[in-house]
Formats: sequence, structure tokens, C-alpha cells
Amino acid sequence: MRIQSKIRNFSVRKSAGRKLFLAASVGCLLFLTGFLSVFLPRSMPALFADASYNRLCREIFRSELSGNTLTLHYTLKNPADYGIYEAEARLPVYSPESQALSQAALTDWLEELSAVDPENLSPENQYSYTLLTRYLTLQQSLSAFTCYEEPLSPGSGMQQTLPVLFSEYRFQRRKDIDNYLSLLSQTDSYFQGLLSYEREKADAGLFMSAESLDALVQGCETFLTEDAIDSGSHFLVESFTTRLTEFRDAYPELLSDDAFDYYYQENIRILKEDMMPAYRELAKEMTLLSETARQKGGLSDSGGASEKQRYYTLLIRKSTGSDRSVEEIQEMLYAQFDSLRRELLQLKKQGSSAAARHTHPLSAEDILAFLQQDMREDYPPLLSGSEVQGSGLLKKQLPAVTCDIKYISKSLSASSAPAFYLTPQMDSFHKNVIYINPDSSLEGTTLFTTLAHEAFPGHLYQTVYARESGIADRKNPLRGILDYPGYAEGWALYAELASYDYAANYYAADTEILKTSRSLELCLCSLLDLHIHYYGFNLSQTQALLSMFGIPEESAQNIYTYIEQEPASYLKYYLSYLEILSLKEEAADLWGENYSDYRFHQFYLDAGPSDFVSLRERLHRDK
Repeated sequence: MRIQSKIRNFSVRKSAGRKLFLAASVGCLLFLTGFLSVFLPRSMPALFADASYNRLCREIFRSELSGNTLTLHYTLKNPADYGIYEAEARLPVYSPESQALSQAALTDWLEELSAVDPENLSPENQYSYTLLTRYLTLQQSLSAFTCYEEPLSPGSGMQQTLPVLFSEYRFQRRKDIDNYLSLLSQTDSYFQGLLSYEREKADAGLFMSAESLDALVQGCETFLTEDAIDSGSHFLVESFTTRLTEFRDAYPELLSDDAFDYYYQENIRILKEDMMPAYRELAKEMTLLSETARQKGGLSDSGGASEKQRYYTLLIRKSTGSDRSVEEIQEMLYAQFDSLRRELLQLKKQGSSAAARHTHPLSAEDILAFLQQDMREDYPPLLSGSEVQGSGLLKKQLPAVTCDIKYISKSLSASSAPAFYLTPQMDSFHKNVIYINPDSSLEGTTLFTTLAHEAFPGHLYQTVYARESGIADRKNPLRGILDYPGYAEGWALYAELASYDYAANYYAADTEILKTSRSLELCLCSLLDLHIHYYGFNLSQTQALLSMFGIPEESAQNIYTYIEQEPASYLKYYLSYLEILSLKEEAADLWGENYSDYRFHQFYLDAGPSDFVSLRERLHRDK
């Protein structure tokens, strides 16, 4: 799992500004036309088109990051290098007006894109243009379903994500400390904006289920307590103190002992007086809103089925990058399920193939080192820390990539994923963080393959590779913030399942059976995702289906609850993984004897974050 630092869809997006052009006389224009035709080479139209396109992309980039200090801080270490200057720290607050501005901006940007002739763009900009046009068009289609997104999902909502982002907010200059405390104090207004959105959902008959509400309320009520704050044991106290100490040690001239004490006490005060009440108020207001929604009959199982199906179809496309119809996806998953089930039965008939090896338990740090060593023959190397020179703006030796392993706080562990990777800043990507949930009991091959998913050759490796490639540079940084969950999560799952072969070198376990079982489990849950959200499967139907596979009712209920709360989540991983396998097969057919896994991995990574329609077109174009 990967946590993007951007607070998406609920930020205030400024309308794309209209360019002002100087008027010119007809005579002047005629003179210039003649001059240009004589003195400028034929490639100049392409140069002009590229410059115009890059300028539009920078405009969209700046618009998306302005007015959202938290996202800006996590995206860029030096915003001024990209022409972004923030006067005050602000969290975006949702309102119907901000939503209207966001939709207007999408229309404006698509209009401006349509004025660019892609035939005059460089090959890479042509690819970027196609990606951006499809991306904004899909966003525009999704924006019509204003009440279907759930920003307060119990497991992945902003009440979960916001504290993690706060705890990793880097203090690179003293102003960052002031900005951090200001943002922390704005939690209440941010939540009030989300409550405004939840009221719209309730009025539309799309309020969250009772089970989701109970989990949300419980999480909010237990997240912050006065005892945890006073004792210093809460992670928002611990992490702040650690970052403040590191800043003082690095810049003693910028932070005196008195200033240190002031900031420490101010953090405690804000947590007690602003953030803790904000969470309590969120729980209270959501409970009251739920009662109102029930009286209106406005729970999540009401509303038009066909409209939900249309939204879900678009959500699949956004989450996975696949353009397949629901029927195609279902057929694809059923075929995969049957194949895996037969394979698993055959493996079990053959008996265990596990080697009789006994290794000492591997730490997370050991595993990261072994993974980087084992993957060398199968994946292209990173430039960071090597003697190899980068390209474009990265023509210098890059610092070595580091990865800190941290553990999720007890106050968040009950509803958090087993592990997740926090994406680094675009212009400072050598320091990386992976969180492990101590309640998930990750160990042995499970810890090994999880770290392959999150780190090497999964999320961390893919993210750093993309940053190093210069796909998103200062000239056109926009691709650095376009979100392609399927490209990233599909790759991470691909890396995870491939890593079972590496794990066989260290563990006395039948990794083939484990890998096939893992894939089969994800395939089944992906089918359930379709049946619950597209075909309307309820809990009893889900339990009846899963009982055929020996899954008890309580476990089936947990699976149903997660899928109900996180639509298209399993597809984001597994369908995207299958799209990668399909792309890989096409590459093998196209390249013939020149095919290798190494070459395919390089193709996928060099293309950068994309939808699978565009990746397939690029594969055939570059064959």
C-alpha cells in the first residue's frame, strides 16, 4: 500500500487563468510571418508547441498545489524553484463553491489542451499529452458523481491519513515548524468541510453504512486522549519532539532552548485544545447525521443502482487504469481463478518442495539488503548512490537511497494496513519511509514479500526510478502529481508475487504454494468486489459464497465489511497486476527472441506512471 501525500478531490482548486495576449497590427503580423518563414528552421513549430504545452502543464501544477500547504510541503522541498510561493499555511476546506471551481478548472484545462496540436509535440510530450487528456477527461466524468466518494472511510479516510502526514511533516527550515503548528490547529475547519460534504451525501441517500459509522466513531473517540498527550506517549507528541530535536541539533543558531520549549508546549496546547476536540466533534456530528439519514431512509444501500454502477465503472478505470468493461474484467478474473485453483491442487498433490534450510530470523533491514541484491539481474539499477550520471536536470551523482522502517502507532494500528510506503518529495526523494503495523504480526516469508511490495522492487524502487528519470522536471513537473494507483499498486503486487522466488533462498517454506494461494485469495476478493459493488451482493450472499471455500461467517463478514467500505480496492491491486501480465505477454510476442523480463521491466518503468491503454499503445509504437 502506498500513501500519497496529496489531499485529493477535497482541495480548493483555482480556476485555470486565462492568458492575456498583446494586440498586434495586421502589418506587424504579416511582417513577422514572413520573417519567421525565412529565418526559423522547420522544427520551430514543434518548439513552440512544446513550450506552450509545458507552460500549460506548469500552470496546472501550480494551481493544484497552491492553497494546500500540506500537499505542497510533501510534494516539493523547494517550491520556489517551481514558481510557487505560499504566504500562509492553509489546509483546503471543502465547500460546494470549491467543488464548482474544481469542475470549472477541469473544463478550462481541457479546452486549453484541445488548442495544442499534439502532432507538433516531441515524442515524450505527445505521450504526456495523451495521458493528461485521458486523465482530465476521466476526472471530469467522475466529478459528475459528487456524492459517491467517501473521504471518511474507517480504514483509509482523512481522519486516518491526516495524522500520519502530520507525523512525517519535515522541518527543513524554521518556518516549517510554524506552518506545521498552524496546519495542526486547522484540523477542525478541515473536518467541518468534510462534514459539509457528508451532509450532501446524506441528502443524496449515499451516507455510509452503520458498520462503517461505528468504526469511524470508535476510531475518532480513541485516537487522542489527554493522558496520552500529557505522558508524551502519543505519536503526534513523540514525532514532533523528535523532529524538533533534530532541527535544533542541525541548526542550533535557528532554535534556542527557549524557542524549543515554546514550540513543545504549543504543540501540546494545540493537540488538547484544537485537534482532540475536532475528532470528538467529528464523531458526534457524524452520529447525529447518521440518525437524520436513517430517518430519511438515506443509507448507502439506497439510490439508483444504474447510477451506482456507472460510478463504480468509472472508479475501476480511475483506480486501475484499465479500460475493460465489467463483463470483460469478470471473465478475466474467473479464468484466472480457475487456472490458479487447478495449479494449487496440482502443487498440493506433488507435496512440499520446500528446502530443508534453517535460517536465523531476518530483520526488516536484512530483508531490504537481500532484496536489493537478489533483484539485480531482473530489474534495471537505480542511479542514486552510483557512479552513473543522471540525465536532464539530474546530471550529477545522486545521494544513496535510504529507507527508515517505522511502526504504526497503537492509536492507529487497529484500522491501518499491515504496511505502507509514504511517497517522498519530488525534488528530494532519496529519504524514504515505510510503516509496519505491529498488530499485523508480519514475520517470515510474509514480512519478506510485504517489504518487496513496499520497498524493493516495489513502491520505493518504482517511485525513485520515476523521480530519477526526469519524467517530471521543472520544465514540466505535472506528471509528478498525476495519480495512477493501478500502475503503482499493480507493480507493487507484481513485485511481491515475484519475490516469493527470492524468499525461497532464505526460508524453509513452500513458496510456490504460498504464492499461488496469495494470488488466488486476491483474485477471489476482486471477484467479490465486483459482485458487491456492481451486482449488489449483500452480506448473507457473500457469507454463503465464501463458506464454499471453508471461510467461516465471522471472517466472511470482515471481508465483506472491508470491500463494502473500500470499493475497487482489490481491483486496484489485482486487476492492475493482471494488466501487467497481459502487457508482458504482448511484449514477449512483439519482441520474440529479444524479449527478457529485464527489458520488459525497463520498458514499464521508463514509461512512468500511466494508464494501461496508453502503456499498450506505447509498447506497440516502440516495438
